[in-house]
Amino acid sequence: MDGIVEFFRTAPIPPEVFAPSLGLIILLPLLGAFVCGVFGKWLGRANVHLVACSAIAGAFVLSLMAFWATSDAAGGRVVSMPNAFGLDRDVVRYAIAHDYGTWFAAGDFRVNFGLLVDHLSGILLLVITGVGFLIHLYSTSYMEHDDGYWRFFAYLNLFVAAMLTLVMADNLVLLFVGWEGVGMASYLLIGFWYTDSAKAWAGRKAFVTNRIGDFAFLIGTFLLILTVSAFNRQADARDYAAAGSAKARYEQGLSEKGPVTFKGLEKMALALPEGVGGAVSLSTPIEAGPLSGYTFGGVMTATMLLFLLGAAGKSAQLPLYVWLPDAMAGPTPVSALIHAATMVTAGVYLFCRMSSLLVLSPTAMATIAIVGALTSLLAALIAFAQDDIKKVLAYSTVSQLGIMFMGVGMGVFWAAALHLVTHACFKACLFLGAGSVMHGNGDETDIKKLGGLWKEMKWTHATFLVSTLAITGIIPLSGFFSKDAVFHGVHHNHLHELHWVSGLVYALGLVITACTAFYMSRVYLLTFTGRRSPEARVAHAHESAWHMTLPLVILAFLSVVTLVYALPLMPRSGGGFQPLFENFLSPVLRPAEAVARAAKTVVLDNSTPGFVDYLIAWMVALSGGATAAFLYLKFFPAQVGKPVPAFARAVRRTAQNKFYVDELYEFILIRPVKFVAFILFRVVDALVIDTVLVRGTAYVTEKVGFGLRRLQTGDAQAYAAIMALAILGGAVYALLQVLS
Repeated sequence: MDGIVEFFRTAPIPPEVFAPSLGLIILLPLLGAFVCGVFGKWLGRANVHLVACSAIAGAFVLSLMAFWATSDAAGGRVVSMPNAFGLDRDVVRYAIAHDYGTWFAAGDFRVNFGLLVDHLSGILLLVITGVGFLIHLYSTSYMEHDDGYWRFFAYLNLFVAAMLTLVMADNLVLLFVGWEGVGMASYLLIGFWYTDSAKAWAGRKAFVTNRIGDFAFLIGTFLLILTVSAFNRQADARDYAAAGSAKARYEQGLSEKGPVTFKGLEKMALALPEGVGGAVSLSTPIEAGPLSGYTFGGVMTATMLLFLLGAAGKSAQLPLYVWLPDAMAGPTPVSALIHAATMVTAGVYLFCRMSSLLVLSPTAMATIAIVGALTSLLAALIAFAQDDIKKVLAYSTVSQLGIMFMGVGMGVFWAAALHLVTHACFKACLFLGAGSVMHGNGDETDIKKLGGLWKEMKWTHATFLVSTLAITGIIPLSGFFSKDAVFHGVHHNHLHELHWVSGLVYALGLVITACTAFYMSRVYLLTFTGRRSPEARVAHAHESAWHMTLPLVILAFLSVVTLVYALPLMPRSGGGFQPLFENFLSPVLRPAEAVARAAKTVVLDNSTPGFVDYLIAWMVALSGGATAAFLYLKFFPAQVGKPVPAFARAVRRTAQNKFYVDELYEFILIRPVKFVAFILFRVVDALVIDTVLVRGTAYVTEKVGFGLRRLQTGDAQAYAAIMALAILGGAVYALLQVLS
């Protein structure tokens, strides 16, 4: 046993040797995208598959090596690296990093191309490349008849490269490059079948909606830069000492790494709480600069709310969630990769990475939790009435992301990250299962026109059932434990002067759990059980090829085994046991816990769910599933042929039309903007600029030239006559002057 433990505690490649190779994790998919995109037409289908899958497989192997290196403890000494912003004895444990030098600089502002892998980014590397490889393998069969296969795999590789950049970046600016990269790649993949105007429109909708959030992200970054500058001007030795640093060391870190490096932001967060005894605290006004007069706490709240808007765009939360359901226009593997496992979780990752700053603002935390809860509930209610299998899963994704936002908003960062990981497994399996159903049923997506597939698609049915039980929250699957960990933390953590938030969000969470169980059970029952629908496109479905079923089996297996991360297996320093994943992420989240204790902005509860907590969660999930089973197996079949009450029809129509949110946005936002744009075009552009300034200048010049042209006839006799008349006129004028 000791030999096995020692084997896993010793990385195959020493961390200091492997660190300079971190860039290869991004470079391999990027190279794959280049080869497939430029030479794909000439390489042929099989070679494109080989290049694309090999690039992701290579990135997965390197990610595994990096992940292993972060837990290296050869000789009893854990891997660590110096903190550029801390004192000499200050080290970052369980992390490896490499700085490739200055990316760009302007004045005293500097951004490096630095990559960081710790336990948080390491586990996400495995999710991105591992699930990504399975989706690439699945796509080789799913896209086998598509002529644009080379573009598809180029876009997939490009997306993975951008997502890896987002996760590995050690500063906000480089993270934003990955943030924008995944947005661009998702636009290309959603609108992949661009000859269909509806699908092209869905891609544009996703792109424009995300730009709104990205603009807020940029403004938030600018505010952070100004805040760091103000802190460095006003802080004294006591502030730096509270953060485990010194003024000279902190300024050296700023000059070497730049102001938006995550480790530098952590140091500032540690120095800002009230009561550390320094010159700067959350209530301290900023003395100079564009933020003069505002307090550090107020600016931090505004900054976090701006990042919330940015995360709402990328992670499909209110008010920017509307793009995700329409994004189902892309091929099904795109939905599995982007809208289940990776891109949409970027907002959750961002707040986990910036957790030490977020806990400084209870207002921002409460807003994030409430936005997440309302988004989750709204999406769950809309999913009730959707008949398109991919649309149901899309709204389910929005709902599950809302649960993760509830977690980060209430300070349960480790549980939110755990639900991110488990959700990536079972939701990718569900989306790929939906693709398999479509593949075997003539591309039918209406669940009411399927039915009885459990006999004909046994592998797809079994994996879909496991994933449905996981997302529903049934013991002993991973979704039950990760979701319950979030809700337990939400219930027991309390925000300063906002204690009511935890009770409200927890109550909404229980309702969401029941709703999730209902609509997912509905999808499963209508698709796989009962009789074959007489409206089915094909009389008999067929099972998919092994390229598609193998990823389903692996993802279903992961949906079960990842429950280990939620089990209280690790001893807690204060006594008792803590979940494995909480212990695993503790090196990353420890600064946030220290800031929360010092600032007293949030009371973090370290207890683990008990039997009663598990029982309540299980009963709620079971009630939702049982209700769906009763309605769709017994009640509704017995009502066939009977008139549906008007009220029930109205409720269903409202939910089916997504509570008319798109129409509301059209009325209050899009039409006014279009009207203003029309006025600017017709009045400012067409009338003032084109007619008055451009054409008006040309008109005046033309008329003046036309008048002058009358004097330039080219007739010598006319010129002589004019000269004679001029001389005669001059003589007459002179004679008159003499006579007078």
